[in-house]
Amino acid sequence: MMAATQFTWLYLQDAAKGDELRYSIRSVYKYFSGTPKITLVGDKPDWYCGHYIRMPRIQTVPDARFHGLFDTTHKLHTTIQLADIDDQFVLMMDDHYFLRSVTLADLLVPRAKPAWVPRETHWWDASITRTMQALERHGRSTHLFETHLMHVFEREKLLKIFATFDLHNVPLAKNTLYGNIYRDFPQNCTPFVVSPQRNQSKQQLNKIALSSTVLNHASHCWDATLHAWLDNRLHEPAEVEV
Repeated sequence: MMAATQFTWLYLQDAAKGDELRYSIRSVYKYFSGTPKITLVGDKPDWYCGHYIRMPRIQTVPDARFHGLFDTTHKLHTTIQLADIDDQFVLMMDDHYFLRSVTLADLLVPRAKPAWVPRETHWWDASITRTMQALERHGRSTHLFETHLMHVFEREKLLKIFATFDLHNVPLAKNTLYGNIYRDFPQNCTPFVVSPQRNQSKQQLNKIALSSTVLNHASHCWDATLHAWLDNRLHEPAEVEV
């Protein structure tokens, strides 16, 4: 019998716009070709009854501009040192939804964006720029693995990333660090994943589902249309729902 695959979400309920997490989890149960094992870290909505690791948002960080990044870094580092996290796991975001059948092998394919531009206008851009500079200092490639996709990590390799790049004190993008150090030359991330930055109509969402495997939307794109569209596709409750 094939071993279960652990899917892990680092969840901050105050940042959610709606029921993103519920449909993200349902999409794993519906479309993942394997046995999923669900773990939620951080906050827990009332409807969730699965494996849960409580972890409050950290209050003190080295640079307030990167508070969210340091918080997820802290949660991830703490989580991967626990016995109930597998040696290999899939790190999800609550606005990741599978749209069709997907295997672990599909998720292990390295995928990146084709280019990046150094800039400091937004905290996330600043983090990417620092990440690429750090990779260059270590003689590594600088593919952009911040693709709006879920990522498969091996815990021991991830622990080495934390130690090498001092991620508790330096605001770097872990997906891009890990990808350039441990993954092969990447494919383009599209059309495997589509990441709308504007609200979509039902027809536009249907078109996305015809060609893409993963949907990830900007937080401001959560609206009644998207909610209804996801509920129509993912109506069956997951076993971790009350």
